[in-house]
Amino acid sequence: MKYASVCSGVEAASLAWMPLGWEPVWFSEIEPFPCEVLKQRFPGVQNLGDMTKIDGEKYAGTVDLLVGGTPCQGFSVAGKQGGLGDPRSALCLAYCRLLGTMRPRWFVWENVPGVFSTNGGEDFKAFLCAIDEIGYSVAWRVLDAQYVRVDGYPRAVPQRRRRVFVVGYLGEWQYPAEVLFEPGCL
Repeated sequence: MKYASVCSGVEAASLAWMPLGWEPVWFSEIEPFPCEVLKQRFPGVQNLGDMTKIDGEKYAGTVDLLVGGTPCQGFSVAGKQGGLGDPRSALCLAYCRLLGTMRPRWFVWENVPGVFSTNGGEDFKAFLCAIDEIGYSVAWRVLDAQYVRVDGYPRAVPQRRRRVFVVGYLGEWQYPAEVLFEPGCL
């Protein structure tokens, strides 16, 4: 599986997917420290920088999956909960625009559970409506890292970290549901 990553950070997804043999095609990160980590950890993978400046049509058909955890500050209950009114959290809609022009078969989007409550739930609804308009079937679930135990990864440090994962597929709804709700897939 070939994938692209936006809001890549130090690329935890790539580390998690290495044992699966999945291949990163490109990253999109703007913060200096994570950019340097990416450069050192993945020297052969290009960092395209600002995700809002990526021409998705140029990358259509090049990846099977787009992954991203757009900024959560506007959704987090630890902040002001400005929701989509916060330009950082509004990047989830830029993620949708990129998804719409690239149209990979799959996507994975991650954020904080506060995304359910900002603006009375209307922000999450807007995100899901944008995804639906593109043609993706989705499933979402809140997972907590404190319950993660991964054989073969002695340095995995489970911690309380609840996150919303939205998995989408261009086609039937059963596939994203299988990814998030079948015990063997977790």
